[in-house]
Amino acid sequence: MRSTFTPLYLWVAFLAGGAYANSRNACPKHPQEAFRVGKAVYLQSNKEHNSIISIPIGQDGKLYGGMITTTGGMGGDGIDGATNKPAGPDALSSQGSVAYLFAVNAGSNTVSMFRIDEIDATHLWMVGKPAAIPGEFPVTVAVSVKRNVICVGYTGAKAGASCASFTPEGLGQMNQVLDFDLGQTTPPTGPTNTVAQVFFTANDTRLISTVKGDPNTNKTGFISVLAFKDSRSSAFESHDTRSSPSGTAVLFGGVNIPDTSDLFITDASFGATLLNLHATTDKVSLQQKVVIERQQATCWAAYSQARESVFVTDAAANRLIEISDDGSEIMSILDLENGDPGLIDLETSGRFVYALSPAMALHLPQSQWWILSKVDRFSISG
Repeated sequence: MRSTFTPLYLWVAFLAGGAYANSRNACPKHPQEAFRVGKAVYLQSNKEHNSIISIPIGQDGKLYGGMITTTGGMGGDGIDGATNKPAGPDALSSQGSVAYLFAVNAGSNTVSMFRIDEIDATHLWMVGKPAAIPGEFPVTVAVSVKRNVICVGYTGAKAGASCASFTPEGLGQMNQVLDFDLGQTTPPTGPTNTVAQVFFTANDTRLISTVKGDPNTNKTGFISVLAFKDSRSSAFESHDTRSSPSGTAVLFGGVNIPDTSDLFITDASFGATLLNLHATTDKVSLQQKVVIERQQATCWAAYSQARESVFVTDAAANRLIEISDDGSEIMSILDLENGDPGLIDLETSGRFVYALSPAMALHLPQSQWWILSKVDRFSISG
């Protein structure tokens, strides 16, 4: 099912080449560099009848119109531990619930696969039927195009990660590769003590999972590293390696730093970290700790090739922060004055950064959250 769309939805996760957003003109460090603008932004409604929302990106980086395509599954809301109510607008408390183009359906414990039209990137077709996940409340998906493997992280009463192979014809059977004993419920109570993100290392040799701790109950978060069996296999080793880097507490969204073994991962308790993944032991250690003043919940991160930096967002602070990719300095802070409560999931595309703003939805009844979630655009010189 498709229909025309005015981009006023709430929950999001993104595909490479685009994302939702506020738009920031991230000028390249070298004038001769040119970065192609992505074709579309993809986000999900996360409503009872879940849908993918496809918004085309113009040559100028702006977003225009859009389409809706059903996922064949159901959205879902986690429980906010502070209020004991549904946790919108950050309903999944995760990063990466849509990727390349697969989407999790938290309310029906499935994942959907789509084909993107080669001419019009807003036209999607679901491939086959949603695949069942042997876990509860999926919130994040990772894709290895090199190995034709996807992995889904879930964080309900049965938490962990499952993976499957995929072809142009559809998804294979999802098999559990990780089990996380979080003592959670379905839906989970968070945002702490939940799975935040799964993603593959830049060389596609390992699956990284970030699991948030809960400082209020002295529960330690960790990073799970699970290696593939060999350079060509789609099968994983039987055991992962888990690390709780010194000084971290609520590890959340992460990205690979190109041409290094470093991982840049946010920590909602203080800001962000630069972590190093050991090449032989798979242990993860702290390299840099980036304390962001006045931060409330820095949770999402996106790497900018144009700037060779990382942009992070905070659900309760209405600003976009740029950090050097070695974690040594905060390069820029853009404070927004549009009345929004903050920014959540984000992605970069060429010279632009796209970030979801939940607008003033926090002040509306749950049934109306989607009404005021919006796309703002802004740009600053490099």
